Amino acid sequence: MIRTTKNHFYMSVDSNLSRLAEERNRYLQQISTGKNFSRISEAPVSATAVLTYKSEDVKISQLGRNMVQGDNQLAVAGTVSDQAHSVLFDAKGVMTAWPSTQDSAMQQTMIQEIRQFEDRLYGLANTINNGGSLFSGYQRREIETYSKISTTNFHVGAVYNGDGGNISMEVGILQTLQLNVVGGGSTLDGRKIEGFFSKEKSQDGDSRDIFELFSRMIAGMEDGSNALSRTSTKHPVPMVRNLAAGELVFVADDGSETAIPASYVGGATSSECIANNAGNINDVAAASGVTALLRAEVSGVAVPDFSVVSTTLAAGDLEINGVEIGAVDFVAVPAETSEVASNAALSNIRALASAINRESDETGVWATYEPENDDSHPYNYSLVLTSTEADGQAISIDVTSAAYLQTGLGTGPGPSITDYHPGVNGDSNNSAAAAGTNVTIYNSNNGAVTLVSDEEFVLRESSAGILQETLGLSVNEGLNSHKSEDILDQQVSQLKAYLTHFTAERASIAARRNHIEASQESLDVRSQNLKDAIDSLESVNMEEAIMKYYAAQNHYEATLASSSRIMTSSILDYLR
Repeated sequence: MIRTTKNHFYMSVDSNLSRLAEERNRYLQQISTGKNFSRISEAPVSATAVLTYKSEDVKISQLGRNMVQGDNQLAVAGTVSDQAHSVLFDAKGVMTAWPSTQDSAMQQTMIQEIRQFEDRLYGLANTINNGGSLFSGYQRREIETYSKISTTNFHVGAVYNGDGGNISMEVGILQTLQLNVVGGGSTLDGRKIEGFFSKEKSQDGDSRDIFELFSRMIAGMEDGSNALSRTSTKHPVPMVRNLAAGELVFVADDGSETAIPASYVGGATSSECIANNAGNINDVAAASGVTALLRAEVSGVAVPDFSVVSTTLAAGDLEINGVEIGAVDFVAVPAETSEVASNAALSNIRALASAINRESDETGVWATYEPENDDSHPYNYSLVLTSTEADGQAISIDVTSAAYLQTGLGTGPGPSITDYHPGVNGDSNNSAAAAGTNVTIYNSNNGAVTLVSDEEFVLRESSAGILQETLGLSVNEGLNSHKSEDILDQQVSQLKAYLTHFTAERASIAARRNHIEASQESLDVRSQNLKDAIDSLESVNMEEAIMKYYAAQNHYEATLASSSRIMTSSILDYLR
């Protein structure tokens, strides 16, 4: 017979009643809260899953908030791009209707209209949204993204104060989406950034960006220069060869013809050949009325070294086309740390390019820079000068020894003067002989020729393909002939090209907004699925919980009643 003490019996009853009360209270808690559990210990597996799902839902909620903000940013960009497209469309209408014979009052009215369109374009380009510039890039600064700089300090048009960087957002697993729209343009330190307002040139004579195009349109309307006829090679041109006698003929508007003579002897490269051919065209310029213009491009013959001499380019050390560039202060370039040295050299070459560009309208030269191929060199940036006009004139570089080392320009330690000719020896437009053994004379020509005339003309080839082979031009009208286009028509063509460019950019913005909308819908589905999963784990079946509660309550009351009857009985009652 099992023997038990009264104290042990009491403890057993109390423990049983506590367990039943706890079970009853748990069901009561479920009924009152609607939750299947309130502590992880009650359902460890389900609770862990719920926490994981809730964490994922928090991330989805944050992505959703990011998308709303990104969609708002793109919505503003879309509105601004629509307005910019409208401005260009209206400007094209005015330029298309520009009459050379219109009375002066009407001409002034049309010029003022184009100026107003230009001002509206600047206003749109400097749009501020959500505390920062819309088109500046990654650094959403609050200053002007596009500054209309005086032509005494900068090329015609605007200087771009942005960085061209992208602002991206995560929209899915390994998926990012660009939220900003880069404006693009020419920076003060010489960089060319493509973007909404600046696209790649299709011809050598095209403007750098939409703002320079407006400046040139207005200038041409005011001085009549947009009435000239011009035809340009595509940019860049393919390999070309020297002309043979009788292969090309100018046909004037009155039907008269002028044959272009054979090329000068020589010309081993494309740029040499096209310079020879330009010289031949200029030999008959008086009879044909057509002048061939070449643009010079000069790369420094050495990589600038900012550490070997003073950290200042002194006044008088560098002149370009007879214009004093002025003093330029450089930061120190330490020799012991390559990364620090490269950053310092980049800062210095930007300062140098900026100083040259401030004199651009006086020198006719624009400065840029490019990295060298040798990555091991700590000072790996080379200066590049480009003539701003295709006028066929040489770029003259006058340097001291210090300036030669700090700029890489010239043929050697100075003082020396080097002329970089866009043509070759014998070119009637550039009679100066080649400067010694300077290999950059031919390399300085970019291989593009521009033909300019006061009247319309046709350049006819004797057999198919000669235009392409000798000048890089393609037949655009008639049999084996290339018809000139006046500058006004070229400007209108550039406007049309920018309208197409703006349309593509607007489509890109709309596509990104559609992507955000689709991603938001996907996130909504994911969030709802997570909520359903959480609900299935957390939420209690109310009918079942009520039944279990009453069952637990009855069990508790029955146990309590039976225990009380047993506990009040004596040992004799129990033995009976």
